Amino acid sequence: MPQQSPLEISELLDRCIDLMSRSEPFINVPDLLACALVARAWVHPAQSRLFHAPAHTNPDFSSRLWVVEEFSQSLAISPHLREYVRRLHLDYSALPPYYMQMLCQQSFTHLESLMVSIEEHDFQTFPTADNFPQPSTLPALRHLSLEIKGPFSLLNSIVQQFPPTVQHLYLGCTSWDYIDTTSDIASTGQLIQLKSARLSMWDNGEFAWFAPHPRSSYPFDFSQLKALAIIYADSIDWSVIPTSRIEILDLYVTYEHTAVDLTAFPMLRILRFCVDRNQIPRIVAETLSTVTSQHGIRTIIISVEHYRMNEAEYTELDTLIASMPMPSLPAVELEHRFHYPPDFAQYFPALVSKNLFRVVAYEFVRECWQALVNQL
Repeated sequence: MPQQSPLEISELLDRCIDLMSRSEPFINVPDLLACALVARAWVHPAQSRLFHAPAHTNPDFSSRLWVVEEFSQSLAISPHLREYVRRLHLDYSALPPYYMQMLCQQSFTHLESLMVSIEEHDFQTFPTADNFPQPSTLPALRHLSLEIKGPFSLLNSIVQQFPPTVQHLYLGCTSWDYIDTTSDIASTGQLIQLKSARLSMWDNGEFAWFAPHPRSSYPFDFSQLKALAIIYADSIDWSVIPTSRIEILDLYVTYEHTAVDLTAFPMLRILRFCVDRNQIPRIVAETLSTVTSQHGIRTIIISVEHYRMNEAEYTELDTLIASMPMPSLPAVELEHRFHYPPDFAQYFPALVSKNLFRVVAYEFVRECWQALVNQL
């Protein structure tokens, strides 16, 4: 009996092609194209990785097969490729209307993550039925990322085009129009029940894109929220977002902000502070001072962007966290963005002695947040 080749074992073949495809941060397109032409058994594992995230495969958006225009044409010829797509980016400012319409008329039954970039003038120039995905075409959608430049009404109109299967929201909004706080923009569709939300909102260079509007106007249901990231927490009306179920809290902090009372977060397990100045704001210590013996925080992450930080501030944090009243002290991760980081451990002697301190490298914002959400 002839011996079976290892490459005839489907599991081993799939693993080999998976390893071959990786070329961080983008996939190895040439090798995958070659693999898809080797044999019939190689087609599925190669194509499934080629079309997993067609808009994220290569930064050279104008010269590769994976530009969205050619991807749309590929779908017209081989509609079965839709089954492989798990992540997709629709940029209404960059893509020609014809190809956008072609994409939005497809049924991506296995799509799990969708990113939409849109400006107000883009949204007003095309009919929703033709140039925006319909809920019935995205039955598996769980992660929705919205990058919007426009007023609150634009957000509401867009969100109501998506199915209620969405559970995770990454929202970045910039409004250059003044907010009319006297009007209530009622949500007319089914509310999207979120498990995680990252909210980054600006208006005219100020915070508070979300806060002025009454709760009835929000297109989201926050009652089951377990992970929350806030860029500029002072812009949020905490009465809008129930905090009793939140397990992961990510705060971007500066000196202009006030502390967050953690007694409102009894289920908190992971707490992250992102500091973008060369000093740690007082509100970090003030927020940590609200921790009680009833909390069960397992991890505190402090993300710093600058090399020259005040050593006394680190030592103060070390003392504060090491003396927290919780039955079990949390592990502390100091997240840095330096090629040659200093010896941070010397500033946290109490935590180091308890084996509760470590230094980790910073990843991109989306990857950092996704890594936290994956722990739910």
